[in-house]
Amino acid sequence: MTLFPSACVWAENGPIDSTLTRVKQTAFHYIDVEPTTLDAPGALQKQKDLGLQVSCVALDHNAPAGCSWDARSDGSLRKMVEHLKATLAKSQTLGAKVGYVGPGKDRKQLKAFREAVGELAEAAAQQQIKLCLEHAPGSALSTGKETLAFVNEVGHPNFYLLLDTGHTLISNERAWELAESAGNRLGYVQMNDNDGKKDLHWALLDGRLTADDLIRTLAALHKIGYGGTLGLELKPKLRTTLISDFSRNHNLLLRLQLEIERQAK
Repeated sequence: MTLFPSACVWAENGPIDSTLTRVKQTAFHYIDVEPTTLDAPGALQKQKDLGLQVSCVALDHNAPAGCSWDARSDGSLRKMVEHLKATLAKSQTLGAKVGYVGPGKDRKQLKAFREAVGELAEAAAQQQIKLCLEHAPGSALSTGKETLAFVNEVGHPNFYLLLDTGHTLISNERAWELAESAGNRLGYVQMNDNDGKKDLHWALLDGRLTADDLIRTLAALHKIGYGGTLGLELKPKLRTTLISDFSRNHNLLLRLQLEIERQAK
């Protein structure tokens, strides 16, 4: 089963209808969005006309003021939960199958966060959306390993790990090993590269990530039966454009999977 790339389109600064058109011309069938990405006039219709499917929504991106996982007041956390419930309902109308959040920075708030994501996982299940948690360097859950342990501790059947290859480079983890450890608790995968120090979101193979790393990761995803898309969360370097990075990484991921299939025969 081929794992198709999905273009995280929120990094493009131009008009969204133009971005969607160029993404489609680059042979993508799937896009990842922020909650407000398709709010511009005509954007939703353009997405439908192009036949692009929304794969995943970054639920807590651009949350309104007063929403925080780290705030000590119950009001701020409750405001975040209610905001995300509304965002889940909106994501369902977009046809998204997956949504994700990231942790806060204060480890003292993890108990409250645990209760909140359990409530959100249930709300997401009602919308037929998988709720995922992203591991994030510098946060209260900075490694994939501890984030997976947190997911298992919450124990909700609709709560999963989001694996980010760029973040594993910073935390010195192997993405393929993390994927195998997660197994059916792996809900989504984002792919990007960096220098091993900062979360730069370079295109694949522009930093520390090697082709062998990618092959091992893709092979692990096939092994565990992962059936989602591969979210390309990229920001162009000075010498490139986002669309050109999308194009070469789209082709790279499909080519590497063909190589894996040939080697398996």
